[in-house]
Amino acid sequence: MTKQSEPLSISEQLAGDYQSVFRNKNLIEPETIVNEDRIVGRDEQLHLIINTLKPALHNEHPEDMLLRGPSGTGKTLCAGTVANKTMEIGRQRDIQIEYIEVNGKHKKSEHEAVHQIAHSLEVNLDLEQTSKRGVSTSSRYDRIFEIVNDHLSLAIITLDELDLLVGDTRSKDETPAFSDVLYNLTRSKRIGDMDGTISLIATTNSPKSLMDGLNSRTASTFNPSEISFDDYNAYELTEILDHRRDAFRDGTLEEGVIELVAAVSAQGEGDARFAIDLLRESGNIVNRLEEDAISEQHVEQARSEVEKNYVQDIIQKVSHQKQVSLLSTALVAIHGGRVLDQEPMLRSNRVPSNVGYTLYRWIQDQTSSEMRSKHSYLRWMRELSTYEVIENNRRGRGNEQGMFSEYTFPHLDPESVVRIITKGDKVLSEVIQEGDIIKSIVESNLNEFAS
Repeated sequence: MTKQSEPLSISEQLAGDYQSVFRNKNLIEPETIVNEDRIVGRDEQLHLIINTLKPALHNEHPEDMLLRGPSGTGKTLCAGTVANKTMEIGRQRDIQIEYIEVNGKHKKSEHEAVHQIAHSLEVNLDLEQTSKRGVSTSSRYDRIFEIVNDHLSLAIITLDELDLLVGDTRSKDETPAFSDVLYNLTRSKRIGDMDGTISLIATTNSPKSLMDGLNSRTASTFNPSEISFDDYNAYELTEILDHRRDAFRDGTLEEGVIELVAAVSAQGEGDARFAIDLLRESGNIVNRLEEDAISEQHVEQARSEVEKNYVQDIIQKVSHQKQVSLLSTALVAIHGGRVLDQEPMLRSNRVPSNVGYTLYRWIQDQTSSEMRSKHSYLRWMRELSTYEVIENNRRGRGNEQGMFSEYTFPHLDPESVVRIITKGDKVLSEVIQEGDIIKSIVESNLNEFAS
């Protein structure tokens, strides 16, 4: 009888051989700025950005820019690629140009955003770094202006996803944080004794939200050139992925994998970032399984995980009003399960819009927040359905009682949606603790709607 071999220890397993499908994984990481020969389908946009930044190389101040379009359409990639090339040529001509990027999604306040700008300039220029604490926001702006004036001809600052920089502590009656950031940074143009200047590149998925959020003084100083970015189609996505095929070792991408990833991504939002993430996660799965090549089956396995991550990211990025609309709908699904399962008029796990809106009104009343119309609620939910956060189906009530929408959660369960929205939001976290009251409101309204 053969003696069964002892299982390898953790140390032995960690020290063992490792075979990866990746040759250069950095090419398919989300924050990588690739060379211009890997940028596909953006010739027009690149040309406009080039012509806007070109004056910096001829002792003229470039105009500010607003790059608008859906997520994953190359806004930040194009801005970063052209800005970095501008910086390189500037150094060759002894023109001091620096490029930095700040993402509004990751900043909770004006102070945090301005600190990152000052800190990035200090690091890039090897200057003494000032403390994050104990320094006022106005002093941060002064530090930025000091650095630009003393060390640079031009600072190119990309404010990515700027409309998301609202400011966590600001009330609905206060100007969003991004308006103050834009106003104060554009002030540099009016400071007569400054030798250097600042050029802003703002990117947004929601240009209306951004421009509507500007107060009058900011609107008078921030007059950007607008450049539009459209969704990619399947052909363009295939070409984008083909240009990053060398992220993988030879023979590790089976035939049809890139085409499948492109087709899946094109069916959604035409999002190149999603396509790249899906291809990378497919490779991660193959590595974890210790297999040799990425197949279409691995793409399907990766798709669910990437979609969940994208839905979570979208929920975190949308406006507060949309979050409350989604929260109320998820709470109906959670607390109304018994009625949804039993009432013949209703369907399991499908939330009627009328009841979702009723709970939305209750939440806004409890938090003393602005109450918007049912029309707004329905519009926001339609927008969330286009992002595939929810599914929106139209149904008739019968007996000529009209149509209504009903919502389901295809990727994240309602409990996960509630956790994402309420995490870090003390007010909404307290509201959802009123479980008995919410259950009572939901069940009574579902019964009334079904009657």
